[in-house]
Amino acid sequence: MDEESTKDIKCGYGPYSPNCMQKFNNPKALLFFLSCFCMLQGFVVNGINNVNTTSVERRFELPSSRVGSISSAYDISAGILGVIISYFGSGKNKPRMVASACLFMSLGSFIMALPHFITGLYEYGQNVAESCRDPATAALSENSCSADAENYLQHFLYVFLLGQVMHGVGGTTLYIVGVALVDDSVPSSASPLYVGIMYSFSTLGPALGYVIGGQLLNLYVDFYEVESVSITPNDPRWVGAWWVGFVVASLLFLVVSIPLFGYGKELPTAQHVRETRVTETHNDNTTGKAVKELGASIKDMPRSFWILMKNPAFLFISLAGTFEGFSTSGMATFLPKLIQNQFGTSAAWAAILSGLIAVPGAAGGQFVGGIICKKMKLKVKGMLRLNVIVCIIALLLDAVVWVRCDLEDIAGVTVGYNQGEDVDGLISACNNNCSCSTALYEPVCSEHNVQYFSPCHAGCSGKARDDGTYSNCSCVAAFNHSVSHLSQSTVRKGKCNSECFKMYIFLPILLLSIFFRFIESPPSVAVTLRCIHDSQRTFALGIQWFIARLLGMVPGPIFFGAIIDGTCLVWQEKCKERASCWIYDNEALSRNFFVILVCVKTLAAIMFILAYKFYNPPADKLPNVSMTVKNHSTENGTGPPRKDNSSVSDSVSERTSTF
Repeated sequence: MDEESTKDIKCGYGPYSPNCMQKFNNPKALLFFLSCFCMLQGFVVNGINNVNTTSVERRFELPSSRVGSISSAYDISAGILGVIISYFGSGKNKPRMVASACLFMSLGSFIMALPHFITGLYEYGQNVAESCRDPATAALSENSCSADAENYLQHFLYVFLLGQVMHGVGGTTLYIVGVALVDDSVPSSASPLYVGIMYSFSTLGPALGYVIGGQLLNLYVDFYEVESVSITPNDPRWVGAWWVGFVVASLLFLVVSIPLFGYGKELPTAQHVRETRVTETHNDNTTGKAVKELGASIKDMPRSFWILMKNPAFLFISLAGTFEGFSTSGMATFLPKLIQNQFGTSAAWAAILSGLIAVPGAAGGQFVGGIICKKMKLKVKGMLRLNVIVCIIALLLDAVVWVRCDLEDIAGVTVGYNQGEDVDGLISACNNNCSCSTALYEPVCSEHNVQYFSPCHAGCSGKARDDGTYSNCSCVAAFNHSVSHLSQSTVRKGKCNSECFKMYIFLPILLLSIFFRFIESPPSVAVTLRCIHDSQRTFALGIQWFIARLLGMVPGPIFFGAIIDGTCLVWQEKCKERASCWIYDNEALSRNFFVILVCVKTLAAIMFILAYKFYNPPADKLPNVSMTVKNHSTENGTGPPRKDNSSVSDSVSERTSTF
């Protein structure tokens, strides 16, 4: 091997490549650094970004459907750029491309934190009257709304979208070029295990994001400027320190990029892997020589695309990934919100629980999926059979979304203001002259366990006492006819206590559902790799991602956000415009989630079955070069420097594997 070729595979920074650095020039060390990158990427994109959903909604007065577009911006960016990167990324310096992706991730995380530093202090209504107000005073308050003040916070949505676009550039490079680099460096039999470990770290990242991000939400958003606040994390108006995780992640991405910049164009093991690999390409009568000639210019792209579309195994596995990505991206974005609303927990505790479920479920599922493929030595057909089985099991377990706690008795929402009265909205005869609004949600509870939206909606004319109670509540007196004096009708701050232990049934079943859902990921990666021509792998990966993102991961969070908004019972209204939702219909939320998950999972199972049905294995499976040639080249240290061997991945690996 000549000096120039040796320099291309050595670790170092420019002319500095000492022998001590060559200890890291192997697949295991590379896997470690890429796994750290995957963990950080998952921590930001699918961890703290999802944990912060409720806080961002509340802080910037956004409905769930618009917050869902933040997650979709990542997939739009990654999907479009994935095609370009995959087509022109072959033969390039892959480690350097992955290291550059780290820098894009760092920039994106910094942009995501910017809105906190640009806006002023969060106002949760500390200067607004909570009890019954004089109509004249309320009218003055409403007239103070200005066109500029109404929506300026919502404009920061576009800053979040820009940050996610930067994340998309980094993420798509990691999961196209990074996974290709790993697959190029290890034998085919070990590739699913290596990729499974890498994806397990990508699910560990979101888990850490849920747990750490959940703890950060217990800190008040402006904790470094405000000494004390009168609300607690259990208050619906609470906004935690959502921005801290993005700042920390931005710095850590810079740290991880340093060792990745030190790798050469390929690992020393790559040549041996290339010479001994056995083909399992789908037999469609397309000659390998014709495929290898493609890719020299952009004019070849339509022909390359058409060859992939004629490969039924690739097409159906991509569509299966599309359906999986649709449901998983939506659930990943709104899982903490689902737990919070269905079981009445705080946003912080819901985030922590989501993380504790995601760790053993998603990471364990992917690791087990890789182990099964390796131990059982599954070929393409065997891996597709495995995917069909676990897909059906996960479908059955998705019925867990029906498990929920009943919504509290809320006057004007679930029960009438008078006993036996029909529900007719938050405004009733007992509070009609109080000029109440839904701009702020401060629930209060009567001694009869009836909850009111606020002291104003309870008709309370007295101010809050030191013990957190309000007196002279006309609506409480109207509900409880036995009260003889208005002064005896009181409510206390906070929601009514309700004992519900169904969450402890929900969480273990959800863990199993996630576990079986993610067993699919490593086999899907391997099938994608094996069923296409070697020279088309990188481009096929980009096309697969583009299809999965465009049809699945982009609309998924937006669609889930829309169906969540559709179950809203009480909206926050400011200056006569809707902002975020305060109270949801639990039963409708369970029904909508169940219908979507079952339909999408059924379609994914059908796609796996069709991929199994139409996959046609090659007639013969011989190594690219004989073992004799390989041994001769290895023993004598000769042989041509490694050229490009393209990629492997799963169209939904990045988002699906980070649920």
